[in-house]
Amino acid sequence: MEDSFWVAAPVDRPLVEKLTRELGLPPLLLHLLVNRGFKDPQTIYQHLNPKLAHFPDPFLLPDMEKAALRLAGAVKKKEKIAIYGDYDADGVTGTALLYLFLQEVGLEPEVIFPHREKDGYGLHAHFIPPLVEKGARLLITVDCGITGHEACKLARELGLEVIITDHHEVPRELPPALAVINPKREDSRYPCRDLAGVGVAFALVRALRQVLYQEGHFAGAPIPNLKKYLDLVALGTVADIVPLKGENRLITYFGLREIERTTRIGLQKLKEIVGLEEGPVDTNGILFRLAPRINAGGRLKEAQLAFRLLVTENEQEARSLALQLHRLNTERQRLEEKILKESLNLIKERLGFERMAYVLAGENWPIGVIGIVASRLQEALYRPVILVSQSGELWRGSGRSIPEVNLYQCLKECRSHLKGFGGHPAAAGLKLSPLQLEDFAQAFEEAVRKALRGKIPKRKLTIDAWVRVRHLLEPSFLENYAKLGPFGPDYPEPLFALKDFEVRTCNLVNEKHLKFYLWQEGLGLPAIYFRFGQNPPARIRALAGSLEFSHFQGRQYLQLKIKELKI
Repeated sequence: MEDSFWVAAPVDRPLVEKLTRELGLPPLLLHLLVNRGFKDPQTIYQHLNPKLAHFPDPFLLPDMEKAALRLAGAVKKKEKIAIYGDYDADGVTGTALLYLFLQEVGLEPEVIFPHREKDGYGLHAHFIPPLVEKGARLLITVDCGITGHEACKLARELGLEVIITDHHEVPRELPPALAVINPKREDSRYPCRDLAGVGVAFALVRALRQVLYQEGHFAGAPIPNLKKYLDLVALGTVADIVPLKGENRLITYFGLREIERTTRIGLQKLKEIVGLEEGPVDTNGILFRLAPRINAGGRLKEAQLAFRLLVTENEQEARSLALQLHRLNTERQRLEEKILKESLNLIKERLGFERMAYVLAGENWPIGVIGIVASRLQEALYRPVILVSQSGELWRGSGRSIPEVNLYQCLKECRSHLKGFGGHPAAAGLKLSPLQLEDFAQAFEEAVRKALRGKIPKRKLTIDAWVRVRHLLEPSFLENYAKLGPFGPDYPEPLFALKDFEVRTCNLVNEKHLKFYLWQEGLGLPAIYFRFGQNPPARIRALAGSLEFSHFQGRQYLQLKIKELKI
């Protein structure tokens, strides 16, 4: 990975000074918030003091009233309902949430997941007739369905009503469903466009509970407390890497606390396996420990494994499923390293490292793993990367992009070479004929070249502020800094740069982590650079890092987590 150049984020100093006077908060803290788009005192106050009451009205979503009333009718009549979920962590957690809530209000839904290898992403028509034969009257999708025109048309012909809940990019024409709930619809008045699929499902649950309450369904019985479901909502939201602002921050803020104290036996067993059974859980705990194992079922076997883990009440079954998912994740890691090595060899031996974008194809690469490898290559090369698995009549691919290139838009420009595609600006999937691969690769690189105006971008590291150690250790700043999290996409962890300091007791821990003390003006701050992998440097001119509250043996420690060094 090449060195990046450091850029200090521009800040509106008059606005920071104004907010400091009005809110009485440390200037450095407000500097960080202004950098992240916060400009008025009320928004900042709500951000630092989140409340469940801040969740938006779910009926601001298009078709929500129609969907909630239809679903309430199904609950009243105890109709047979089916839930069709995507096979990733977002879809699985959203499906588990909907299933458990519908169980709580008296239904016993059937749950279906497509198979990643055999079926691929989306709502498929061949699942519809068997549901009708079983007597299903209503089908609800989770994290998919927005492009399911053929399946919805067949369902309508066979008398099966469909409620779509999805968050992916909306096509020009909506599928012919009873309701299409998607915050990205042009006619949506919902304040959060960037909900994950599980977030949309949670909005449906909130709306349904409200309708059931108004219709007297809970008369003489306790109203379901939806807070207990936020562990599932946060798990899927963080796993899907959506922007952690607005409602997504609320979900994650409260959901992390629910994960820490969850009574869900499957999640408890998974936390034990990954070493999260004690202490706080943060977004990294989800991203790098819990979510990969939830995803492993759908990637290498079947999503039902992760779904059953999240809904089971049997301790023995929970332990068995958690172990299965852990083993599948270990196998996924092995395959990931193999495909990464083969991909780098393709680039080195055939394509070179000067291209604007890369389309790489390999025989029988598992569909569930190529997206992860594409992400790693994109990070290492800082170019858009698409990996294609050469298997079956139609080859399928998964791509990841850099901030400067809208991947979805580039695929749109290449659609004449594709049998299908979908996704987001940063990540997408596609299908193509083997005969189209070469032409698509050329067209894709040309689309990327156009987006980048012919210049390969240089990786940037955006610094929030150059600071002194005393700024970071100021008590009022630290007290309020703890309120800033959780961090994630579009709301990054603050990055501080420091120079003119003394380095003390610098050494390698476990032969790969660089650890030292940073001294400046009589104050010290421990620092660690994970996976540094070199001998300790003789001199450090400057560093960029983030503050981290680490926990060890029940105690909390403050340290600087290093992102980059200038030596």
